[in-house]
Amino acid sequence: MRRINTSYLSNDECWGIQINGLLHCQNCKWTGISACEGKNIVKTHRNSKGYKIEDLGLNMNDYDPAFDKSKIKSAI
Repeated sequence: MRRINTSYLSNDECWGIQINGLLHCQNCKWTGISACEGKNIVKTHRNSKGYKIEDLGLNMNDYDPAFDKSKIKSAI
């Protein structure tokens, strides 16, 4: 079983795709409908905290501050 530090996960997006990766969408019943919370991750391959989401899940070593929306919120 994988261990994930949940502080790297964004709370406002699909945890399934963040933990299990982009391949999670292949079997997800929410894919393609408005209830899907992973649409932005599928487009950018990053969560709203700026961490890379790969086919098999979160890559904690690949961070891009340009995608980090949590810093924008804290600056307001």
